[in-house]
Amino acid sequence: MTVAAGESTHLAAVLVAIPARNESTSIGRCLASIDQAAAHCRAPVHVVVAADSCHDGTAAAARDHPTSHLTVRVVEGQWRGAGRTRAAAIRSAFDHGYPDDATTWIANTDADCVVDVNWLGRQLHYATQGACAVAGVVALDGSTSPTNLLAKFAADYRVGGRTHHHVHAANFGIRADVYRLVGGWSEHTVVGEEHDLWRRLNGADLPLRQPTDLRVTTSSRTASRVPGGFATYLARLQRADPGRAEAAS
Repeated sequence: MTVAAGESTHLAAVLVAIPARNESTSIGRCLASIDQAAAHCRAPVHVVVAADSCHDGTAAAARDHPTSHLTVRVVEGQWRGAGRTRAAAIRSAFDHGYPDDATTWIANTDADCVVDVNWLGRQLHYATQGACAVAGVVALDGSTSPTNLLAKFAADYRVGGRTHHHVHAANFGIRADVYRLVGGWSEHTVVGEEHDLWRRLNGADLPLRQPTDLRVTTSSRTASRVPGGFATYLARLQRADPGRAEAAS
C-alpha cells in the first residue's frame, strides 16, 4: 500500500472506535459528548462500540442512547483486552462499508471518557494539515475525583504550550490507510497498546502531532482492570508523596 504522508488530505468520513467493558453507567455520557462533537464536524461520523465480555447491559445502553449527528453500531464479543477490542471495533466498521483509505479518519476514545466539543473538528484540522496520526491529552473528571488526586495529577502531568509528550489510546486519531499500513492496534499487547502503535508510526517516519488543544476528560478510577494501565498510574499517584510519582503515559 502506498500512503501519501505529509500532504493535505480531504476526509470524507470519520469513524469513532470505543471499547467498552461493563460501562453501562458511562457509555451514554460518552456518546452524548461525541454527538455534540459530531455536530461541529464537517464529515459524517459513525461510532462503533465494541462491548467486550460485558454482563451489565453496556451493549443495550449504547444501542438505546439517542443521537442526532452520528450513527452508532454495537458489536459484542469476548476479546478480553483493550487492544483486541479496539481492533475489533475498527475491523467491524471496515467489514460494513467504511473504506480503509486516505479519506477516512479513525478517532479512538474510551467508554468512561467525555470528549471536548471540538474533539473531532481539531483532529480533522491536523489531518488536513498533513498529520497521519494525532495524540491528545487527558484531564480528570473533577466531579468524581478526590481533591488530592486532582492536585497531584495536575502537578505530575505537566502540559503546557502547543505540544506534549503523552500518548493515550483514549485520545488518539489516525488515518485509515496509515492504520492499515502499520498494522493497527495490536491484538497481542495486553497494556500500552497506544505506545506500541505510536512506536510503529514513528518507525515508519510518518508525520505525527501531539497537540495540547485536543482533550478528553476521563474517569479517575484507581481500580485497574489491567495492571499497568492508566488506573494503575492514578493509584500510584494517589499513594505517592507530592512530586514522586512516575509520569503519566
